[in-house]
Order: sequence, then structure tokens, then C-alpha cells
Amino acid sequence: MKRIFAASTLTLALCAGSSALAVGPEHAHHNDKMADTTAPAKTLADFVELPELSIGSKAPELAIAKFVKGDSVDGFEEGQVYVVEFWATWCGPCVAAFPHLSELQKDHGDKVQFIGVNVWEGVDNQADRIAKVEAFVEEQGERMSYTVAVENGSDMADTWMKPAAQNGIPAAFIVDTTGHIAWVGHPGGIDEPLADIIEGDFDASDAKSGMLMSAGFTKFRQLVGTGENLEVARQIANLLIDNHLTDEPGGLNAIAWMIITAKSENIGEADYKLAHRAIAIACEKTQWKDWSLLDTYALAAFKTGNTIEAIKWQTKAIELAPTDSDDLTKELEERLAEYKE
Repeated sequence: MKRIFAASTLTLALCAGSSALAVGPEHAHHNDKMADTTAPAKTLADFVELPELSIGSKAPELAIAKFVKGDSVDGFEEGQVYVVEFWATWCGPCVAAFPHLSELQKDHGDKVQFIGVNVWEGVDNQADRIAKVEAFVEEQGERMSYTVAVENGSDMADTWMKPAAQNGIPAAFIVDTTGHIAWVGHPGGIDEPLADIIEGDFDASDAKSGMLMSAGFTKFRQLVGTGENLEVARQIANLLIDNHLTDEPGGLNAIAWMIITAKSENIGEADYKLAHRAIAIACEKTQWKDWSLLDTYALAAFKTGNTIEAIKWQTKAIELAPTDSDDLTKELEERLAEYKE
């Protein structure tokens, strides 16, 4: 039930708990920071590195077996903006994104060239794969109103997706007028950066910062999940909370929820205090009126030993939660009952 953060800058890497991304085959009151014996780093760059293919990188070549719809594209022409978007026939989120991409192609016209590249199809024989994709694209009709291609073997996945550390689809890359990668992310978050890039108003440094934040968030999630190197996880979390997610209640909620629901026995009081700090900020930002955040806050309060606070805010969460889902109501009430025991 619980939603995990998927802000625009993190849409591809952090879509856990939703249908927004399909995983590839390889793949206020409470400002007490946790005590930590390691000196805090100044930036996330002390802990994570951007992938080999990132903002500012020269766009790899197109390695296409066949263009199955639209005009062929031999390479990236200077002065032209491109969107290279990766998808597969089996990927529900990819299919759901087709109309949006078609609308953007229509809206921007000749200012941008969309290329939907089929990857990870799971069909080894190239001829059979092309036939399958051709039939699928024909069935989609106007839902795919842009150029569509099938990669040559696994060349596009190997030279684009892997070096960019993109482990899920749909994934989109914007190539600017100089042939360099200007943005990487989920196509659901592409509208604003694409418009800015077309108009020449895009700030690549902000985009790069967003990728660094995504990398930091991913590493934090991995460390909390394994229960290893938690001192590093705490430093990363504090950097995210204080420097990157101050105005992102969803991101703060995700940090807190990951900690308080982690299965590792290594997760302890210091971690729960961090979760409590993150979700308290999120609740304050939303004036304590978002039921899903209050639900997280109540659990964080319970984990830190404040049963009275847990009962108070879980009760409020139930009052504010939608009433059209019996499963949701049951889940929230079961947690309240646990706090009252």
C-alpha cells in the first residue's frame, strides 16, 4: 500500500511501490540528528559517483537493426534536439507512456525528434524480434506517433542503458543540439526539461545535481536494505534531508518509511530517530494534513518509544485517509491497534 518517493528528479531510480517502472532483466519539534562517529561529508559526491554516461556526456551512437515506424535517423545532427526512449512490448509502464510521448512529439513538432528504441525484448533471433515489434507497433496505431526502432542485438542497451546505470524501463535520454546528454529519467518527468532544452533555458548543473541525489538515494536504500555500513547510510540520509529534500515531503517520507520498515536486525534507535526527524519535517511541510505522512510519522514515533504520539497521529491518519478502500482502512486500523496494545 505504501507509496515510495518518485519525484521528478528520481523518477527512474525510485519508482518502487508503483507501476511507473519495470525492472530490467539484470537487474519541528524533532531536529535531533543521529549521533555518528564519522565526520559528516560536505556533499553526496563524497559517497557516490555519477554513472559513466551522465549529464554532459557525448551521446553514444545509434545502433539500430531496423526502424519499424517513421523516418530513419542515422545520427544526431547539430542543432536538433532528440529524445531516445527505451521500451519493451512486455513492459506495462512503457505501454502506458506511449500516448504521452506521442503528444509531446505532436506539441513540439520539428523542434524535437523522438525515437522509441525497443530493448530487453527477450527474443534472441533478430528477425523474429523485429517481426514481433512490428506487429506490436502496428497494433498501437496512433498511440505511438513517433519514430520507433529495434536495437541491433543488445547494442543500445549496452552502450546507453548500462553505462547510465539505468536498470528499469521506460527510460528516456534527451540529447541536446550539440549531441550531448542533457537529461536522463522517466518519460513521465520529461515535459519541463524538454521544453527548457528546446528553448535553450535548461540548467544542466541542476540536472546533474538531481542525478547525484538519485544516486545518493539509491545507495541509501541499498545500505538500509542490507543493514550494512549504516553509518554511511545515516550520513547520506542527513545530506538528503538537509540539502536536497527539504521541500520534498514525498522524499522525506520515503527515507523514513524505508528505515522503519527495514528487516535488518542492525537497524536501531539511531536510525529510528533519523526516520522520525525526516518524517516530522515532511508533516510540517504539509501542515500535518497528509494521511499517508501521518501514518509514517505514527510508526516512527512508535519505533522511538513514543506510544502516545503514535496513537494520536495514527488516529488522525485514519480520519483523513480515503474511505473507498477496505484494505487501506484495515491496514491503518491494524497499526493503531498495535500501538494500543
